[in-house]
Amino acid sequence: GFADSGLVDAVVTPFLWEANELFTQTAKGRVFSVFRHPVDRAVSMFYYLQVATWEPTYSPDLQNWSLQQYATSDRVENNWMVRQLSNTLGGELTSEHLAVAKEVVRRKIMVGLMTKLEESMSRFEQFFRWKFHVNPTNQEACRERLTKGGSNSNSKNKKIKPKKGDAVWQALAQQNVFDIELYDFIEQIYQEQGQLVADGPDKYRMVGATCCKCSPPTFPPEGFTCPQAVLNN
Repeated sequence: GFADSGLVDAVVTPFLWEANELFTQTAKGRVFSVFRHPVDRAVSMFYYLQVATWEPTYSPDLQNWSLQQYATSDRVENNWMVRQLSNTLGGELTSEHLAVAKEVVRRKIMVGLMTKLEESMSRFEQFFRWKFHVNPTNQEACRERLTKGGSNSNSKNKKIKPKKGDAVWQALAQQNVFDIELYDFIEQIYQEQGQLVADGPDKYRMVGATCCKCSPPTFPPEGFTCPQAVLNN
């Protein structure tokens, strides 16, 4: 099977329940994810969709919309996290779906927070025992750029975000009541999971790091296949 083959180290997908079918009792997986406050996520999604011409969901008419229009339209996200984690993409949600989503988070996911991205990444590195083996100097610089700016941060779109209590904020919150409760739960889990790596060294990624692209190259005792450059033809 896919997981038993050992050909991949990670799977990136929003389809958690479908991805579960890829794993077996002899090749289990562990989920890790970085979470964002639902209202912040909805605001960012709106501004992203205004400029993301490469996305299948791109709609030119959104360029002329206000955030208020989006927040009160049928295009706005509705409890996206709870729907994904409870495998309920359509229809009405109940407290039972929220309970399922919480249980999935509690049992299956090593959580990170967008508001603590650097700390979250360090936690993932310690928990999964990730270390640099290609070129630690370059990898550290790349990591810093990503944790500070992100590869998909929509940084050119400097828009004013609504404040908690504003009409727009309230409208978006109303669409994400279950997600907000789930996010509060995730923040609690984040604090609890800190104990899992409390005794780990700082910058675990650099402990015993090797450099397969240095001269001379170095490799970890267990071996490492140095990635090749990807050529664009």
